[in-house]
Amino acid sequence: MVHRILYTLLILQATCFASYGQGFLKGLAEKASRAGQDLIIKKGTKKVEKVIDGPKANQTKPNANETVKTDAAPMSTSSSEIKSYSKFDFIPGEKLLLFDDFAQDVVGEFPLKWFTTGSAEIVKLEGLPGNWLQLNNGSVLSPTLKFPENFTVEFDLFLNLNVNSSSVFPGFHFEIFDRGDKAKRLDSYNYTLKNILYFSNTFNRDKAVFTLDSRENTAQKLVSDKIFLTGFQNKYRSVVHVAMSVQKERLRLWYDDTKVIDVPTAVASPANFNQMLFTGKKTKEGYPAFYITNLKIASGTPDMRTKLLETGRYVTNGILFDSGSDKIKPESYGILKEISSVLNAESGLKIKIVGHTDSDGKADLNIDLSRKRAEAIKKVLIDAYQVDSDKLSTDGKGASEPVSSNATSEGKAENRRVEFIKMS
Repeated sequence: MVHRILYTLLILQATCFASYGQGFLKGLAEKASRAGQDLIIKKGTKKVEKVIDGPKANQTKPNANETVKTDAAPMSTSSSEIKSYSKFDFIPGEKLLLFDDFAQDVVGEFPLKWFTTGSAEIVKLEGLPGNWLQLNNGSVLSPTLKFPENFTVEFDLFLNLNVNSSSVFPGFHFEIFDRGDKAKRLDSYNYTLKNILYFSNTFNRDKAVFTLDSRENTAQKLVSDKIFLTGFQNKYRSVVHVAMSVQKERLRLWYDDTKVIDVPTAVASPANFNQMLFTGKKTKEGYPAFYITNLKIASGTPDMRTKLLETGRYVTNGILFDSGSDKIKPESYGILKEISSVLNAESGLKIKIVGHTDSDGKADLNIDLSRKRAEAIKKVLIDAYQVDSDKLSTDGKGASEPVSSNATSEGKAENRRVEFIKMS
């Protein structure tokens, strides 16, 4: 009898060790699968600045709020990028209504102008410039403003997803809606949906799936079929530029150079939108998560041809560059394509391209940078869009001619602009 009891105890002990070993090995496998996914999130700025800018020889150390601008040789825009964006036709609105890159918010805190009943915080991501809003748990709401009938929205989205991870990927959703009032949208007892555009994104290891739900006066106006974005997993662990254009009832949406949807009657009329919402699932450092920055809302539908031919000047904040460089961001190609079509259609038209910067950095470096940016635009117009070089001249004014205050993120965004001036 004693032997039988001992034998039973030995079997139970062996089973416990086997279960523990399996759990331990599973934990190690999960940790290993996340190893390539972990983002280093910083609560300070020093290490991040070194990663972004690299070591600077014989250079005075900048303060934490200073953007370092160098006088390096011009950087080229690759022909593959231009080819990829050859059909990209997004053009941002003319008048800036809202811009937020969270530059004036404290790292580790929730942004002052935004609202939430969940949790989110400003972080720095190693290898990426600027501040980012990490969506930790629940929904966050933008500042309120009156959206006009025709408007554009842009923001950068970092997808911290890894196809090799065994974690279940969360979804990312954003909305544009009416009657927003601080965090009232999140109070289900006191807010009823009326006019809304609801953008839903789910992520798999071989694709992303997009759907649109539009409401008008609480009734369903449109629900799209599921749109499968095959190959979208190649954008995981990278920044995706989201761009949207609304012209009355027409809605167009792009993820980078991919036009996700174009529907002529998707938007409520009148919509009276005045706020945005972003939702990310509960997360913690090293796990799948979403980060946003550079939210830009603008009004109007630019008519470049009229501006150039009749008023003699077209000004845009929509041609964007990498920070402190003259490398043109791909999302700028829609404007450049439109500019080139005007120049190629008008045989006698000549223009001067004038670059402007904000006031960050030294004045002489800003002037040099603005000139190089104007030259970079000229080069793309010639090389990619076959504009005659004799039609183009360039100049750069640096920060010497501001159109707004450099004390705010919105003002700086307005001052970072490009002018196209008709030459007699």
